[in-house]
Amino acid sequence: MMRKRLLPIVVGLVWMGSISAVSVVDAEIVDPCTPPTAVIGSAQETAWRVFVAATCPVNQNQYPYVVWENWVEQTQSYPANPAKGLSIPNSLANEINKLHRLHGSPLTKAIERQHGKRPTPDGQCDPASTPPSNDPKRVICEEVRINGALSDYISGAALWNRNGQEAAATAGANIQTPLPSVEIKADWIQLKSCKNPPQDVHIEKIGNQCLALAGMHLISKLTSNWIWATFEAQNSFTNPERCQALGCNDPFGSVPATSTGANTDLSAALSDLMTQAKLANEWTNYRLDGVQTDFLNSDGSPNLLGNSVIEGENAGVPLAQSSCISCHAISSVKSDGTDGLTLLAAQSSFPTGTPAPLPSSDWIARDFVWSMGEACPSGQGLQTCLGKGGE
Repeated sequence: MMRKRLLPIVVGLVWMGSISAVSVVDAEIVDPCTPPTAVIGSAQETAWRVFVAATCPVNQNQYPYVVWENWVEQTQSYPANPAKGLSIPNSLANEINKLHRLHGSPLTKAIERQHGKRPTPDGQCDPASTPPSNDPKRVICEEVRINGALSDYISGAALWNRNGQEAAATAGANIQTPLPSVEIKADWIQLKSCKNPPQDVHIEKIGNQCLALAGMHLISKLTSNWIWATFEAQNSFTNPERCQALGCNDPFGSVPATSTGANTDLSAALSDLMTQAKLANEWTNYRLDGVQTDFLNSDGSPNLLGNSVIEGENAGVPLAQSSCISCHAISSVKSDGTDGLTLLAAQSSFPTGTPAPLPSSDWIARDFVWSMGEACPSGQGLQTCLGKGGE
């Protein structure tokens, strides 16, 4: 049964010392599988509502299992040969796209190159940079899904190729993705077999390989600086370091609201939301680590957020130096095609707090979206864009 209620949304979401402008609207919640079009209640509640809508079931026994698995994987938005134009497949009509499009972490590869290491080849999953002691040979696969609003914007604004981004930078364009934009980064752990998989974790099988979904980043453009949220499974094998470095804080969905690694219960409000959405039972065992909407806390200290698997194990980023919003703020492009990844690589430490201004007026920001770095004339991917678009 659908439920309806009206919630007034005030101008200015105040959260963690930040004020992010949102529209004055009445948000009508008709269906938990319909994503919100404005901030609802708090940043945490909004993040959960986006998560639930994106994780509503599609199929019970075959891929795609949930809504976000039907979204375009970011690598599909940047063709291997831009000269042939852009063709993004309809995932429901294209048999090839019914398989996972898993790969290694671009962040992991960038860090490895920065330290003079040879990264794993493109398209291959990565050995964990800092594997947990209970799984020292852990291999992690990643995918990044972007919803229709974001995919349509990237293609419509000609940002899917490096030449288009160069033209935008030359014109001093203000890249602003639309408010419904959502991106989900999912990190999967390869399991030795499908026998006795970790309990209460989303498991999928690709060929003979079983994978456990350990971590998810979710970002939503419902505020000017986006809403940044990260989720992990409550499982001592897949996520042994969950909440231990930074603690977890979720006053909307978790009881108790704060924790440092111990399992928590779902709040009645979140449990009811998941029940209405008919989510599979394993999703009730995922927890929100925390949310960011600004660079600084109310006391002026850097606002930190990181995932023990995505940043900690996969990329090897110390969580005490992890800030999703600060890192993504560096996504930019220069009028000659040079990618903002060069600015990130030049930093002596991982970025936290308020980002430095761009070097000159030749640069423009890309509205926090790192996937645009995949756009190269050569079509060879993010790692070749360290110079002038891979030339």
